Amino acid sequence: MGRWGGSGRCVEGERVLAPPEGSFDPDWVAAIVLERCGPAAGERVALAAAAQRAWDARRAGEEPGAVQAALVAAGLAPATAAAVLRAADDFASAYGVDGA
Repeated sequence: MGRWGGSGRCVEGERVLAPPEGSFDPDWVAAIVLERCGPAAGERVALAAAAQRAWDARRAGEEPGAVQAALVAAGLAPATAAAVLRAADDFASAYGVDGA
């Protein structure tokens, strides 16, 4: 049974609060990409996997351009790769995650 309020899009059991501060959530990043770019960006699972790869690379000290190129080499369209990288960095800034 749906529970309506706020935006009217929440359903019972859905996570509606942000992830714990200091933790990286690739699924949340995938949702950001989909919100910004729409469904043409790709499947949420694939976007989450790309977000995790991007975040791991950024934490390892790779430069944004190299990370984006690696995402493109892994099969993402250049615009989607840029959106994933931007969303991962934005998420890290917003939720206090170290490493960006």
